[in-house]
This record gives sequence, C-alpha cells and structure tokens, in this order.
Amino acid sequence: MKINPITNPGILQSYAASKPAPAKQKPAGSHDEVTFSEEALSFSKALEEARGAIETRTAEEKKHIADIKDAVAQGTYRIESDKIADKILESVLRG
Repeated sequence: MKINPITNPGILQSYAASKPAPAKQKPAGSHDEVTFSEEALSFSKALEEARGAIETRTAEEKKHIADIKDAVAQGTYRIESDKIADKILESVLRG
C-alpha cells in the first residue's frame, strides 16, 4: 500500500484553522457545586445499611481472610494445589 504525501499546502492551513480554541478559564472566585436530593441521600444511607446487614462473616473468618491477605502481600502464601484438585473433583462428582 502506498501513501501519497500531502501535496496541497492549503489542506494543512485549513486543518490548523479548524483547531478548537483553548478552554476559557473561570473567573476568580467562581466554583462548581453539587447537591444531592433527599431521595438520593436516603437511598445512599439505605444501601450502606444493607451492605452492613449482609456482612455475615464471623470474627474467625475475618481473621482467616486477613491472614491470607497478609501472606499474599508478603509473598509467603502457598497455594495448596492438592486441596484445590480435591475440591474440584468433589464438585464434579456431586454435580
């Protein structure tokens, strides 16, 4: 495939003239503001409460998860492939 060079200098001038103007700066002292409706705030609060209610892990489970996260972060976590294989086979044989 051959790409021909631009031979018409008017094309480049036309392109340069069509560039968007630089963004205008806001006057000093102006600012944007966001407000949320009461309905949105109520929904957000209900969502947080629902997330808290779903948390069903025991303290022991939370500790176990934290220990695994620490081991992964430190690079000392070892995957027990034989246990994983056993669980896979169990699920295949049951289902």
